[in-house]
Amino acid sequence: MPQERAPIPLASVGELVRALLREPDASGFGAILARYTFPSQDLAPYLRWNSRHYTRTCVVRNARFELLVICYEAGQRTSIHDYDSESAWIHTLMGEVVEERFHAATDGGIRLKQASRLPTGTVSALSRDNSIHRFLNPGPARAITLNLYVPPMSQWRVYDERTGAAELREAGPPR
Repeated sequence: MPQERAPIPLASVGELVRALLREPDASGFGAILARYTFPSQDLAPYLRWNSRHYTRTCVVRNARFELLVICYEAGQRTSIHDYDSESAWIHTLMGEVVEERFHAATDGGIRLKQASRLPTGTVSALSRDNSIHRFLNPGPARAITLNLYVPPMSQWRVYDERTGAAELREAGPPR
């Protein structure tokens, strides 16, 4: 029997983007994202830190996908949200994040369904029909994720944790 070869790691953001551009089927994007290795010096210009809130920095956005770097200081978290992308993959590059997934309750609120720790090297997938979530960095160190959205986000809903009320917002260009 022929021996199966391990996937070739992608050592730069440029290699990652070229591999995504060559892939005709977006369902293969998660496996490609998982091949990206960090640290990669060419990612350094996209790493931005803010003591008050997490940061989102766009690496590339085209008609098919959007690739963002998210940087979290210890204790920082996103809002509870979902978005209009068909699919998303989140690759933890450094540190650890906790992914909390929520579901809409019959009383109009939202309820925590599951919380998962995503250590360095983990890739998580979200689909449009199951995407109410938030990410948080439990600390004590910084965390970085590389997020891939197919197609690029144009809007998202942000949920009030107490009431479950959702506010539709334009995604806007990440910094």
